[in-house]
Amino acid sequence: MILTINHITEYTYENPIKGLVQTTKLIPSDYEGLKVIKWDISMNSGDKGIIHTDFEGNNIQSFTNYEDTKKIKFVVKGKVETSDTSGIYRSKNDKIDKLVYLRETEFTKKDISIENLALKARELDQQSLLSPTGEPAKLDSLKSAHNLLTLIADEVDYVPLSTNTSTTAIKAYKQKKGVCQDHAHIMIAAAKVLGIPARYVNGYMHNNKNDSKYQATHAWAELYINDLGWVGFDPTNRCCPDERYVRVSCGLDSSYAAPIRGIVNGGMKESLYIDVQTLEVSTQ
Repeated sequence: MILTINHITEYTYENPIKGLVQTTKLIPSDYEGLKVIKWDISMNSGDKGIIHTDFEGNNIQSFTNYEDTKKIKFVVKGKVETSDTSGIYRSKNDKIDKLVYLRETEFTKKDISIENLALKARELDQQSLLSPTGEPAKLDSLKSAHNLLTLIADEVDYVPLSTNTSTTAIKAYKQKKGVCQDHAHIMIAAAKVLGIPARYVNGYMHNNKNDSKYQATHAWAELYINDLGWVGFDPTNRCCPDERYVRVSCGLDSSYAAPIRGIVNGGMKESLYIDVQTLEVSTQ
């Protein structure tokens, strides 16, 4: 599948800002299942820094602006070729040991309810894997992960604007509603209860009908499955990522994988506008 992506992020400030330094993770790398044909990111004013790749495989580019302005606008334009790898992610740029992703963060802390969710997923796995003697067989982390995906999709409704960027996995699971960010955080927290390394992924998802509430920027989880490596799981859409997905960045949670982070001098109140369009390009 050939996809084009146009992504605008615009900040408008009540008063002019006096300076800005922003770090972006908005540039995907080639991996098995994705080839970047062309990609560009720009800011309406200021200077663009060089691109470097961190040990998680994230392409990082910085931007600075020291002119007074009331508006900062990032524009991403890209074209990629994708294919379905059944959710398996393999990249030569991914160099961090998987055990790092057993670390708990504020967004992925567990409580007793998330522990019970994880144990329920494991119990479903063991019930399906009884040995001939009736004893539970060895835990299959892939089946447990799929069980987790289904349980989260069943129990946590997708409700836009029901949470915000500071909502934790514990809070989202308690209120039984959230968005893709929350689904991912809950899955990461529960996976770690089972000893499965898990991380947060940012990217895009193209909807073939061009009218899905999920089209735009998207988030999902990746779990490390023995003998397979990193595998994506998207509870929001009850599936593993396929050719509709464009993986851009990853981290321990949404704050580590954030597309744009930085500091602003002045400005006071700000408003945010985001617009994303993904289109499938005919190869005929």
